[in-house]
Amino acid sequence: MLAHKALQVLCVLYILFSGILFPAFINPSVRAEESTGRTTLYFTNALSLMEDENYSEYGFITLSEYPPTSQKDSKYPPDLLIVNASKRLPIPSPNTDEILVWFTSWLLALFPEFNFSEIPGFEGFELFLPHPLRVVEGYTYNGTEPVTISGDIVYNLFFSSDVTLKKFRDQVSVSLYTINMESAFPIPQKIANTTQLLTPKLFSGVYKQQITIPDVSNTLTQGDSLLFSVEIIPSNKTLPTLITKYVDVNKFLARWEKRGNWLENRSNLAKLQTLGTTIKDLISMAKETLTNITSEDFAKIINAMRSTSLIYNSAQHPSSVSIPGKISKDDIRIYYLGPNQLMSDTQQAGNASKAKITTTPTIWTNDQGLERNKILKIQDVTAELYFTRTLCLIPLKVGVTVTLYDETNTTIATSEKQLTKNDLQGFLRKKIIPVVFNFTGVDKEITYGSKLSLGIALSNGTKSVITPLYLQVPSSQSPSLLRVRYEETQNIQINSFTTTPSEGRIIPGGSIQYLINISSKKADSLQVHIIERGKTGAWAFSMPDSVSVSAGSYALIPVYANSTNNLKESYGSIIDLLIVISGNTGIARQAVTGEISEEAITYDVEILGYSPTINISKGENRFFYFVVKNKNTGAVDDVDSYTITVASKNDWKLIPQESIRNLGIGDTSKPNEAKVLIEVPKNTTEKTDTITITVTSDSSTDATTSIEITVNVIGGGFIEEILDFFDSAAQTMGLNDLFGSDGKYVLLILLVVIILFFIIILAIVFTSKPVRIICTDRIKEIDSTQNADYEITIENPFKKAQTYEISAHQTGPENKWGLLIEPTTVELEGKTSKTIHVTVTPTDAAAPKDWTQVTLSANKIGKKKKESVDLVTTIKEGTTLLALENVSHWPTAFNPGEKVITSFTLTNNGTIPARNVKVFFYLNGKQKNKVEVTLLAGNIADIQIPWIAEKGKNQVRIRVKEQ
Repeated sequence: MLAHKALQVLCVLYILFSGILFPAFINPSVRAEESTGRTTLYFTNALSLMEDENYSEYGFITLSEYPPTSQKDSKYPPDLLIVNASKRLPIPSPNTDEILVWFTSWLLALFPEFNFSEIPGFEGFELFLPHPLRVVEGYTYNGTEPVTISGDIVYNLFFSSDVTLKKFRDQVSVSLYTINMESAFPIPQKIANTTQLLTPKLFSGVYKQQITIPDVSNTLTQGDSLLFSVEIIPSNKTLPTLITKYVDVNKFLARWEKRGNWLENRSNLAKLQTLGTTIKDLISMAKETLTNITSEDFAKIINAMRSTSLIYNSAQHPSSVSIPGKISKDDIRIYYLGPNQLMSDTQQAGNASKAKITTTPTIWTNDQGLERNKILKIQDVTAELYFTRTLCLIPLKVGVTVTLYDETNTTIATSEKQLTKNDLQGFLRKKIIPVVFNFTGVDKEITYGSKLSLGIALSNGTKSVITPLYLQVPSSQSPSLLRVRYEETQNIQINSFTTTPSEGRIIPGGSIQYLINISSKKADSLQVHIIERGKTGAWAFSMPDSVSVSAGSYALIPVYANSTNNLKESYGSIIDLLIVISGNTGIARQAVTGEISEEAITYDVEILGYSPTINISKGENRFFYFVVKNKNTGAVDDVDSYTITVASKNDWKLIPQESIRNLGIGDTSKPNEAKVLIEVPKNTTEKTDTITITVTSDSSTDATTSIEITVNVIGGGFIEEILDFFDSAAQTMGLNDLFGSDGKYVLLILLVVIILFFIIILAIVFTSKPVRIICTDRIKEIDSTQNADYEITIENPFKKAQTYEISAHQTGPENKWGLLIEPTTVELEGKTSKTIHVTVTPTDAAAPKDWTQVTLSANKIGKKKKESVDLVTTIKEGTTLLALENVSHWPTAFNPGEKVITSFTLTNNGTIPARNVKVFFYLNGKQKNKVEVTLLAGNIADIQIPWIAEKGKNQVRIRVKEQ
């Protein structure tokens, strides 16, 4: 039976290591807050199995946040025999279960295969294996806020040893490790360790020894575990040396196996039968598992049995470790009673004397007040006090009353106990066990800055004490203390929380707003700060320095996370934040996340610079040009490509420019880049056709736009009649006999050559252009605050000087645009040119995406024939950006009933006008006035609002709302 249990332990160890080596994920990097105060953790039963409640899911025993209450000590290494002291004739019985686990640990310790300390990178794995002289227990930090522990790690440990001679004293090694079982490769990492000689006193029995690891610094995030190791290092004692020289292990095991058989067959004594079975199982395990056991191995076991044991897990001997930081999931605080009647969260050194306890309370007061309001959990308050007296001349019982006071010395709770001589330290009695006082009562809210006090006095009705009762001098051996547990108040609560955009995804250079609606039961000034639990990429955060909230009211707190890198390299950057809102009366926390993601991009495309109709003759092929604009959002260096598809209502042949490649955000295609070749059949009878041009983003098929173009077919019938006429004439002239069906073309060509000859002569004389107009940039896109300036070259093609008249007209709404031509008259010498400027100015009525076409014409003065060119101007999409600045009040001091003028400026820093902007003025939360203004882009409005001061606090709030 016992052998099977040992094998179960080994199987559990195998499963444990398999789970350790294959974690789920890696924790992100974080920035921690500095932690103040200390946390005390208590060692629990190190021999518990996995079904024990103290066993962690990660494979180690968990330290307790609360002191043990058991009256029975735990001991490691354990005793071989245990005695039931409640029986009249105590008979030792084998400590079967604990010895089994301990012996199993020896099997693993003697296996060289399990010596991980000699494998590089695996030095910490031995902590997860049972060890016959080492106790390893851990604590997992589950707080939401990263915390830094900084200072001394203090072990307060109890030991017992039957060997107290100085030359045979053992040593103890304490170590601190950290591990995250959910990391990529969870191997314990050593933080620090120290080794110290144990110093038992003669006839001391159980004694306490404090061991310090100084100057430890480490940051804990959620899921990180601390492992605390306590290992006894035995000295080389005489008996193991003799065993090594003179004992044959195999004969020794055989002898004990025979004794086990003999005891097992003693059917009249159940205790002896059990002992015999245990011995046989242990010997069988040793033979099967340790075939090469030596005398030296056996001597190690015997030496460990005679060495020091760790005593822990009882109210009398609460072995513990104290950590410089608040890592407990509960807010447990320890106040040590020290010199000058002060309590502190650390043991204070200094000249102190015993405090005499009388019927008048001796009061110790905490040296630091609370950082904010807390709920004191009375049921979890205990006082651990060490008392002493010089002689035995006191009553058999002494009543002691311990009282807990608040800042105003009002009693919060009391506890009373009758002390016996066993509770006191005195002459020839070196007591190291505290008297524990437990309190009862109703939980109480302690306000910020308040200090608790603890009073100790003899109870009313206590008989006179011949020799005084004292509280022992504060020391590491007798640290009288007050242990309290606080809970956070519910004074400050988060009512609602919104994220804009809702999913927390933005484009590079964008901003996330976290708007927190927080309420407070009491008037308070709230501070906001951010803890970065995880962050990649470049971010900046902004929030109000402080927010005032009145009792029973609420406040809206905006927190912004701004991407400071607007390039596409920032895609994938994330933040994982904890927004902490704290005041004097409470605290609230809100976890938020954000991401720079391509999913936040808005895809849009627009077609510009085209005419809705086109005239084409039958049989003619002509290009139709248009402009494609990338209206996506995203990184400034993002590009998009577009696919162009076309369709004809009459199924005419269309050849499009099938794609536009790598068009930047806000950019437009080149004037001749986007085009469609339209081929009109020469024999068509249709007079019109409708062509649909569709442009689709390659990045998102949802981003698409289409336009319809009407094609008007001109001519065609007359030409056919002309060709028929020439065909008949060619046949009459016999040309068809020479050239066949092409005779009409030959005749036509001859006629055309003759006509061209005369036309060329006439064209030189009569048809030369009176003026040339040259403009290389005919399409401009401007902001609403800009002007479109076109440079146009007017050229005189003649040798003789000419004077030209320049004019222009708009095809769009004239009331939205201004037009200026400079100059309107140009005098040019022969074969010279001159540049004129045409300025198109949007008026206040012009809106984003409006456009106009200006037709510029030039003609010789006195002549009607003109040359013209079309200019297209469009307005970019823009935004308004309102800023409220320079707020001042006159007079600056507010007297009730007095008229006050509040002055401020409202600036539109955007690129389009801000129309119908409403400015609301509130006094103490009530609207008192409203002003409506319209601001052009770049303009400033100076606003003054009069109001009458009220009694008490005059809180002014100005809100700007844009329609």
